[in-house]
Amino acid sequence: MDSIHTAAAAPASARPTRAKENSPWKQLVADAVLWLVFLTLLTAFRGFLLWNFRTQLGSSVRGEALLRCFRTGLRFDICVATYIVLPSFVLSLIGFCRSLGRWHDRVRRWLTRIVLGLWAVAFVCDTGYFAEYGDQFNSWILGLVYDDRGAIFSTIWKSYPVVTLTCCSVAAAALVIWATNRLWLTAACKFKPPEIFNTKRARAAMLAAILGLAIVGLRGSLGPRPIQMKDAATTGDNFLNKIVFNPFSALRYVVSEHLTLQGAAGLKTFLPDGDVKAAAAALFPAGVEARNLDECLLRAAPGAKTPRPSHIFLVVMESYDSWAMEPQFASLGLTKRLTALGEQGIHVRAFLPSGNGTEETLGAIITGLPESGVMVNYQASVQRGLPTDIAGIFKRLGYKPRFFYGGYLSWQRLGDFCREHGFKEIYGGDKISPRLTGNEWGVDDKVLFQFILDHTADEPTFNLVMTTSNHPPFSVNLESEGWDAAPLKTNALCGGLSERTLRILGHLWYSDKCVANFVAEAARKFGNPCFAVTGDHYSRHCIKAVPSLYESESVPLVLYGKPFLAKKEWPLPPLAGSHLDIAPTLVNLVAPDGFTYHSFGRDLFDATRPQVGFGRAAVITPDHIATVGEPAREENLNGQPLPVDEEADNLILRHRQLHGLGWWRAVKGAAWP
Repeated sequence: MDSIHTAAAAPASARPTRAKENSPWKQLVADAVLWLVFLTLLTAFRGFLLWNFRTQLGSSVRGEALLRCFRTGLRFDICVATYIVLPSFVLSLIGFCRSLGRWHDRVRRWLTRIVLGLWAVAFVCDTGYFAEYGDQFNSWILGLVYDDRGAIFSTIWKSYPVVTLTCCSVAAAALVIWATNRLWLTAACKFKPPEIFNTKRARAAMLAAILGLAIVGLRGSLGPRPIQMKDAATTGDNFLNKIVFNPFSALRYVVSEHLTLQGAAGLKTFLPDGDVKAAAAALFPAGVEARNLDECLLRAAPGAKTPRPSHIFLVVMESYDSWAMEPQFASLGLTKRLTALGEQGIHVRAFLPSGNGTEETLGAIITGLPESGVMVNYQASVQRGLPTDIAGIFKRLGYKPRFFYGGYLSWQRLGDFCREHGFKEIYGGDKISPRLTGNEWGVDDKVLFQFILDHTADEPTFNLVMTTSNHPPFSVNLESEGWDAAPLKTNALCGGLSERTLRILGHLWYSDKCVANFVAEAARKFGNPCFAVTGDHYSRHCIKAVPSLYESESVPLVLYGKPFLAKKEWPLPPLAGSHLDIAPTLVNLVAPDGFTYHSFGRDLFDATRPQVGFGRAAVITPDHIATVGEPAREENLNGQPLPVDEEADNLILRHRQLHGLGWWRAVKGAAWP
């Protein structure tokens, strides 16, 4: 059966029959069947995600939470399915005025083929994305726009059976497309509209009802407002909240949020009232009479009490997060070297990254601006530099600012970005090694660190270093570096882990080994250097099926060197901070009394300021952590849930004010509105 309509020319006596087969009611039935198929596939995919990643379910989840997940998800699915069927539905309504004949069938047939073909790709990609990032399409997907697409696709090719997945997807899509086309064709042909449908009143009433249902479907709601992103967080379980969306709803919100942040409305994402000056007064009371935002950020160093370091190394480790440094994971031996440095120096346990990705974190560290989703490396308004630039501040202190990156400097226009913000020497993977010793993302960490050692002399330098080895496709020759996975295989904590996961853990071990060897050699070679070692973001590879907030948000900060060893002679309170606080902490370590600089952060050792860190998605104190999304969640650092109290609400408000000011400085400049 190729069409709802007869293929051959019909005699005059057969025209009434053909008219019935051309009935727009039959076309509406075909649309309804197609809509149901789309809706069923979206809901089934949610069920597949639930089953495939069921180990991420919280232990306290009950049937009521599962019901809410699918009930709310169904509303998002109805919205997507309605939008997709809308072109065919509009043609069906036109058919009540003028029959479109076989053309309508052809449009619906091609709509089915195109949509289901794209869905096959989307479902496979979303599954792989969830396996890698622990979420459906989120802000990381924007890497396909701004990131090195060649490196991304090369990593995917090496990490997944692309050919097998493609063949299976094509076969499955072809079968579903064939079955769907047969289903709506058959349903439409067998449907016999009641005679009452031919009366004008009945037809008008039915059309009004159908239009009403279509509007409800487009809104995903019978209530006064359409379904919104915040409606997804209704289950009480973080994993279930993530699968409430379907891939298309998730992608829609990613794009919408990105465009909002880039546009003039982005400020109200953080400051609904848009009052920039009031936010600055709340955060920086000393600058209440400031003539512009930059004056609010002005700081004066108290004067260094320890010998001036010969070199300063700020090392940002790819995907080096905090969980493996916790005592309960010490038996794995993955981060024992950096842990030892933290014990000898200072380990700031309660510490958050400024971004969710490498480029976001580097942007915040380089510019000193809170990461507010505006892609500062692409913002023309900051290309002439900022008073908060870390390189410019250390240049004024007599240190040559240098940047070392294991990958290509063209990535995220990183080389140009560093030049714009004051770095005088900039080295990428192409300068570090005549050939990439690692993978498409950069040279091996060992090669990077050796290059830094070989190219550092007596002149005082400030060095920002970004490593790359602990990154997919995880291709370091671990065995040649002395890695032995056997102890992990017998460790109870690693029960059930795959060979690939063990190899990923091996790359964390390798990164730990390389940075510790570098610190030891640099300390021996350069006399009095100091080091700050942190991670760029959560690795997404915690071995716990359901990591705590602390385990899934925090990165370490280890401060090591003679100046920090001297500080350990004095009682230190429990510390908390974020990447924004690294620059003022290091500046106050070396700057003379009265040296002025600008910063959104604070000196971690300043006893007059509260110990709190503001990350991109959370706030942290020495004893608890809270997310800033809706709804907010709060836990202590050991993972025990806490009620979101007034203190947490106040910190979340300060977080929004801080990031609102960061947005304003990046997009609009220093002047008040």
